[in-house]
Amino acid sequence: MIRQLFKDAGIKVTDQEFKEIMCMTTDDIRENRIKFGKRTSLQQVVTIAKRSLKVLRQCDTALRLYFDRKVGV
Repeated sequence: MIRQLFKDAGIKVTDQEFKEIMCMTTDDIRENRIKFGKRTSLQQVVTIAKRSLKVLRQCDTALRLYFDRKVGV
């Protein structure tokens, strides 16, 4: 369902990215919502997943830049 919502919003993710996003989203919900007795709507799940995707891609870009620079040294 979340993958379809991403697709409908024009957000393209690879299978590996999607697995990592779902892991990050699940961890976030578990640590920041369930432990405090809060319920999570589908819209909130999608928002957390989008935020997780942004963080994942920023980290991947930073790592690529770092290691590309190291190889050139």
